[in-house]
Amino acid sequence: MEIELLGREAIFLLFFSIGFIFLVFFSLLWFGWWSSHIGGSLSPYTKKPMSLGVDVAASLQAFVDEFMLAHSQPENSPFDFKKAAICPVTGRIFPDSVMRNEIIKLDWAFLEKRYPGNYVSWGSLLPQHQAIIRLCHESLTGFQLDDSCPKPMPKDVDVFHANLKPGPLYVDLGTKVLLGWKEVPGTYYEVLIVQKPIYESIDETI
Repeated sequence: MEIELLGREAIFLLFFSIGFIFLVFFSLLWFGWWSSHIGGSLSPYTKKPMSLGVDVAASLQAFVDEFMLAHSQPENSPFDFKKAAICPVTGRIFPDSVMRNEIIKLDWAFLEKRYPGNYVSWGSLLPQHQAIIRLCHESLTGFQLDDSCPKPMPKDVDVFHANLKPGPLYVDLGTKVLLGWKEVPGTYYEVLIVQKPIYESIDETI
């Protein structure tokens, strides 16, 4: 009886040990999944995990702030780096996208949140439409004009155009407002700049 009791205890311990090992194994798998998703949204352009703006050195933040201040206000005011997420591949900064617990919430609505409008890719415009937009603005210096995605919807950008520096330029054809990425001098960062036209129609340019 004593030997039989010891045998039962040994079997119980064996199954308990196996069950405990499986529990630890699945706990580690779950933790790995959880830790990989806790950061939240991926970069809209590269589909890669984002980094936090709060980790950017104060000296680099100053470069970005000065660059924003060099553009028209209040549309291009400096932003809070603590609430900004950064695409580490392209260096593009997305303000107001970090929620509580440092979880990033970001989708293609970031364009309209940055400045309301119905935006299409610069590369989808016919040459004559691009010419009209150019005439209605004082300057397009710093925007991506050399190569742009021919697909009108911003979210349909291909890998090649998504990774160009600076990033894509978008246009609201109704208001002729530009919304495009510009490189911040002295850094690898890019910021989304709003530029309003100085003329509402081509007739005013004549």
